Amino acid sequence: MSPRIDDLPRIDRYTCKFENPVMEDQYMASQWMKVKKGLSFALVFLTLVLIFDTFASFERFGGFKPILLGFPILIGLLLSFFILPESFKEKRHGLFLAVSFSVIHTFQIIQAFAIDNAPEMDSLELITTMPIIFMFLGILFPFNLITTISIMLFLLVTSIPAMDFTGISSSIIMFNLPIPIILILWNKYNNEYNNRLNFAKTVSIDDTKNLMQKTLRRYFGDVLSNKMLNDEGGLSGDNKWVSLSFTDLTGYSTIIEHMSPKVAVEFLNEYFTEMHNVIEEFNGHILNYIGDSIMVVFGAPEELSNHENLSVKCAVKMREKLVELNQRWDDNELSRYWRNHGIDSITARTGIHTGSIIAGNIGSERMLQYSAIGDVVNVAARLEQANKEYDSDIAFSQEIYTALTKKLNESASFEGEIQLKGRTSATKVYSI
Repeated sequence: MSPRIDDLPRIDRYTCKFENPVMEDQYMASQWMKVKKGLSFALVFLTLVLIFDTFASFERFGGFKPILLGFPILIGLLLSFFILPESFKEKRHGLFLAVSFSVIHTFQIIQAFAIDNAPEMDSLELITTMPIIFMFLGILFPFNLITTISIMLFLLVTSIPAMDFTGISSSIIMFNLPIPIILILWNKYNNEYNNRLNFAKTVSIDDTKNLMQKTLRRYFGDVLSNKMLNDEGGLSGDNKWVSLSFTDLTGYSTIIEHMSPKVAVEFLNEYFTEMHNVIEEFNGHILNYIGDSIMVVFGAPEELSNHENLSVKCAVKMREKLVELNQRWDDNELSRYWRNHGIDSITARTGIHTGSIIAGNIGSERMLQYSAIGDVVNVAARLEQANKEYDSDIAFSQEIYTALTKKLNESASFEGEIQLKGRTSATKVYSI
């Protein structure tokens, strides 16, 4: 959907510049990138022309004249452009070229009158060549509207005194002076306005795309966002072998019932941010936030080897991070909201299980959510609750336990068995 013109940055109707100076600077920077190579070539070419013209003028004058010192000055002026700061070139490249053109034009007029026995200018020839010069100024040269008007006026003011209109019909004068100027300036005005309008639309569309991608990544994470963009939003259900965890805060209801909504949101956001950083470190993907609960999958949407060990390591690191958070909350006295009600510190419970799930976009045709379904989800949620029975904070199934490395395996301990609904055999529970 294209942005409405009313929503775009305003363009001054008289100067054809953005009213917002920041937007104008961005536009000039983009224009500079388009013309920098061509302009650099033109300046080098013009410098070579001036060098050859120096020798030609030396011969015309019949020797050295003080006015010839103007050539090295002009050459130095043109070459000085290459040592100017890049920021100046971006904003003032058109002005620099306009000043250089005006100085060279003035020098040529002075030089013509300084040559003894110089032939008089042919006014008719000068008048008929003016439209070509105007075309170069108004179409080919990277001048803005104001600079174009200024340099055309300068050209007329310096050239008209040398013209003799006697014997030249008014139609020739009209078709070679005012009419070309009006048409070229009108074309210049339209081009300047439309170029800025198109630039504003492009910037607006790019900003919208960037905002949408930034928002998408914020809600779904980098891995899932990239996959959704590559698959054009279609993530079909895949059968994957993963590890899945649920993490809940202990005594969450008691903690937040004494907080204002603003404080509760800030508290949860700080907690979730730190937990997210840890989960990301172990390549986990957050499927959902449910109140204070974090549902994490290891091994989807991207395949992940050794996800059983990563899920346990992540849970241990989250527990350590929560200890750091408690110290921070003690330091800034946020902990008063639970300490004053008999809760010494914030703790969390985590349940982990591994197995086969169906992962993909689930929902209605108008609203989808990447999620996971299967027995693994139910078992992980039940193991999280089992921490209450065994006074533990990280509980996982035997399937996780048997896949652990030696170091983690030796750190784990058997807690007991729980009977899950729909299962004939008991589920062994381990903690670490």
